[in-house]
Amino acid sequence: MTFYQLAFRYLWRKKAKTILLFFVLLIVSGMILSTNMILRATAASKAAIGEKTKAKVVMGVLKEDVRITPDDVEGIRNLKEVSAVNCQAENEAFPLNFQLITSSGSAEESNQKVSLLSYDNLENDSGFSEGVYRLVSGGYIAEGVKGVVINSYLADYNQLKSGDFIELETADGRRAALKIVGIFLSGNESKQPEGMDSVNRIENQMFIDHNSYSDLFGTDGYTKVAVYCKNPEQLSVLEEKLSKNLSDKADLASSDTLYKQMALPLEQIARAAKLMLALTLIAGTAVVSLLLCMWMRTRQRETAVFISIGKSKASIFLQVFLESFSVFALAVFGSCGLGNFMAGLLQGFLTDSETTDISLEVLLRFKDAGVLAGLGSLLILAAVIVSLFPILKTNPKETLSKMEG
Repeated sequence: MTFYQLAFRYLWRKKAKTILLFFVLLIVSGMILSTNMILRATAASKAAIGEKTKAKVVMGVLKEDVRITPDDVEGIRNLKEVSAVNCQAENEAFPLNFQLITSSGSAEESNQKVSLLSYDNLENDSGFSEGVYRLVSGGYIAEGVKGVVINSYLADYNQLKSGDFIELETADGRRAALKIVGIFLSGNESKQPEGMDSVNRIENQMFIDHNSYSDLFGTDGYTKVAVYCKNPEQLSVLEEKLSKNLSDKADLASSDTLYKQMALPLEQIARAAKLMLALTLIAGTAVVSLLLCMWMRTRQRETAVFISIGKSKASIFLQVFLESFSVFALAVFGSCGLGNFMAGLLQGFLTDSETTDISLEVLLRFKDAGVLAGLGSLLILAAVIVSLFPILKTNPKETLSKMEG
């Protein structure tokens, strides 16, 4: 009779032991499955937080005349840790078909110019993302959007609206006509000091795209570059690479405080889940090993007879392993059947807190069942080895003589 036939016959004959082992393994499987679902949910939430919080390294030029070049930016984009780059450039220009707002009587050029700031994406890394400015109409400068965003006071002063064109000229005679794509308001326009030159006033501050900036000033580089990291955990690596290549041009400042604040509760949950998983595996191995050891003591004679009639120790080991693994397989199906119920309980337990804004989606996935099968198989293997080792290492004659005596 083959080892697998003997295994299933033994399980059928010892129904009480089989049922007891099943419920022990069901509890252990449920614990392993639950902790793994928690670990996977925290990892997924942490990754989502990393994308939303947008950890970045901000580079600002050390000298106004030594800027970060387009070639530098292209090299930055090619770094594997980089998800996006937002460049900023600053300059000044003269208005041609509209009037500036100023309270100064100065005849200096600084009282005849507007301040221009160009962005890849105006919504990020500017006064708009910091809440200093807000759009009252139109949209932001972004990829594929060419034009200018102007102040609401300046628009009202010159009777301008979204869709109109304004013209600007540089000191060396370059001109450009820009379409108004958005109008913004600060709320601090009336709080500015009297006598401030036009170029420094909020009303005369304009935001344009890099193509329009290039038409006016050429590609003379950028004054500030925000480099976004794909994985906030790699932010220090990214900062080190940027510092190595561009420390002579710009100072660097990393920004991941928000990510750390939001990820900390998840890390605490993950540490607790890992500890619970480790304790479950240790306790599960100990309990199953103890059960099998107790049962193997009653099978010493059977094992000795099998060896004496020519059965290999490997065949005996496979039989005992198959017995335990078959029961474990049933326990896996049982725990997976209860998986969605357990996921609902865990979801409520982990997110039922008024002090956290973190959302954990605890669901049963096929990967969770795979992890359970892998860890559980190792647990069963360890328990079988522990229970069989004393018997298999003993000489069968000694075992039989003790039984007869």
